Amino acid sequence: YIRKRLGMGRFRQGKIIGLAVAVCLIVICGVLLWRAKPHKTEETLVISHALKEDKGSNTTHKKQAEKNRQTPTAMPTATPTATPQGGYAEITSHDKMKIYEDTATVVIGDTGYELYNYVPSIASSYAKAINKAAKLYGSSATIYDIIIPTSVGITMPDNKLAHVNSTPQDKAIKKIFAKLEKPVQTISLYDALMQHRQEYVYYRTDHHWTSKGAYYGYVGICEKLGISPHALSEYKKKKFGSFIGTYYGDTNGDKNFRKDELAAYYPVSDKISMKYQNESGKIVNGHVIVDSSKYGISNEYLAFLEGDNAYTVITNKNIKDSSSCVVVKESFGNALVPYLTDHFSKIYVIDYRYWNGKLSHLVKDKKIQKIFFINNISMTRNSYLVGKLNQQIR
Repeated sequence: YIRKRLGMGRFRQGKIIGLAVAVCLIVICGVLLWRAKPHKTEETLVISHALKEDKGSNTTHKKQAEKNRQTPTAMPTATPTATPQGGYAEITSHDKMKIYEDTATVVIGDTGYELYNYVPSIASSYAKAINKAAKLYGSSATIYDIIIPTSVGITMPDNKLAHVNSTPQDKAIKKIFAKLEKPVQTISLYDALMQHRQEYVYYRTDHHWTSKGAYYGYVGICEKLGISPHALSEYKKKKFGSFIGTYYGDTNGDKNFRKDELAAYYPVSDKISMKYQNESGKIVNGHVIVDSSKYGISNEYLAFLEGDNAYTVITNKNIKDSSSCVVVKESFGNALVPYLTDHFSKIYVIDYRYWNGKLSHLVKDKKIQKIFFINNISMTRNSYLVGKLNQQIR
């Protein structure tokens, strides 16, 4: 029958059998390849069209280059985990998942996440920069390295992780810390955030952590430093209105997003002052927490330290000792520093993306006792930012 249908009556039966076997093998291989790779289901929509870049702000104060975020690969490779480890609360979702491959942004229901991939070579360069700081400043100051997880590593639903390729961030942080030399004190905030992963610790439409998420990070730092953190109830909380952040632009305004609400907690101390270097290089007065509603819905994150300023000095006159520290950070540090102000008489904040000073001079001239390097984990895969950080350590 087969020979007749194919018009091959003169071929021997053995060749027909061989052809049939070859077709079967091709079909089997195709099925295996299809099952081995992530694929679309009715719950997953992959969007790969070119997206118009939109940083969501017209305010020059914001410095919308926002180079603290790595330009991601479309689908980073990793071995995903489907359930939380270490006894943490489980998060599940039955909402559909959309993957924007151009920006490696995932939207599940009303919430966005940025996929993360561990890049060994850049992580090693980051560790070398921190080790260099320990060699240069370690004799006079204690060096702390703090890596902040991003939302995909903390709050993304566990049942959705099996459908994306994103490196487990607890393992990545451990790999980076393992590259640091002994004088460096490491502070992992992974556990502190995972313990509160069901709370509003990251924004839905933005890549930053919320003020509440930063508070739990602060508690983790206090544990490492051996000091008592203030209870969340001790702070004055104020809401500044709705907020739409970077994920909204990364998805070209995905219609499923629900606006965030930006709230901030004021320091407990009542005698805190702040000065910072503005974009023109002039030193001006500022506020640790400022009403950011005047900056517009996409600039609400300016509530913390009045944004990404190259150089900031914060003084707490309630503290009479000579305690001082330097915070070397990108924008994730903005929401964390206000909590630290209650524990130091002087805090010098350096945004290494914009500062042109020399860290060694600052450490020596101000008799700095502690240096905190504070970065979100995505920074450690960004060769440009690691290079900028390395330039400041001299």
